[in-house]
Amino acid sequence: MSDVELSKYKNPIWQNKDNRHLVCEILQSDGEYALCHVVAGPESEGGVNKDFDSIIAEYGYEELDKRTLEHSKIKEQRLIVEKEEAEAKVMRMKQEVLFNMKLEAFESDLIQSSEDKDLKKLIRKARTPIEVQAYATILIQRELEKNAE
Repeated sequence: MSDVELSKYKNPIWQNKDNRHLVCEILQSDGEYALCHVVAGPESEGGVNKDFDSIIAEYGYEELDKRTLEHSKIKEQRLIVEKEEAEAKVMRMKQEVLFNMKLEAFESDLIQSSEDKDLKKLIRKARTPIEVQAYATILIQRELEKNAE
């Protein structure tokens, strides 16, 4: 085991400064840190909390303000990245659906055997599922009419 003394409190930030509510990791008896909320309550109520006082003594108000601001910026950036990733995933799913619809359309015997290159081209270039359906329906309808004659 290491002779290095671990700090009892790690990564403190304000949860609610007016209520003197901090969130930090506190060293447990097993040597692991656990997330903990430390609340002293509003100063006007005269609440006392030894952990709160110790954290303030170790870090100070300015350092806690700085850490909280940094944490907020990181959290905000993470949310932006998550939103972008979610949007990209939705776009990939839409593209996959569109691709699969085009594949299914061209698996149809009537579409495969059709000589209408213009409608086939429109199906290939369709940008939405409804366009694929519409062009495929038109092409199939034309082929059925042609075969009925």
